[in-house]
Amino acid sequence: MTTLSKRPPVPDAMRSAPFILSGENAQSLAKATESWLAATVECQKELTAFVSMRLGKDGEALRAMAGCKNPADVTVIQGRWIEETLRDYGTEMTRLMSLYSGSMNHEGPRR
Repeated sequence: MTTLSKRPPVPDAMRSAPFILSGENAQSLAKATESWLAATVECQKELTAFVSMRLGKDGEALRAMAGCKNPADVTVIQGRWIEETLRDYGTEMTRLMSLYSGSMNHEGPRR
């Protein structure tokens, strides 16, 4: 008769992997995790602020277009909105890349 082990089977890859962390390795892992979490929080704050700012500007542009008396004025407002939107997204991408690269270099978030 076959008896079942009370422990789940361990895959071969896990048996040969160095899962035991020394004090130095554990400290390095903790620092890396802390840096990653700090960068993630900073990026979330940045994105939330950006979306809020853009929604405000989009609302302003829509209100301005709604108050226009002729299509030419709407076109002028749309043109300004497009230029500003592209500039804002470009600036935001630069900020995010700076935050990400700062966290990758273990320097912490950069502004």
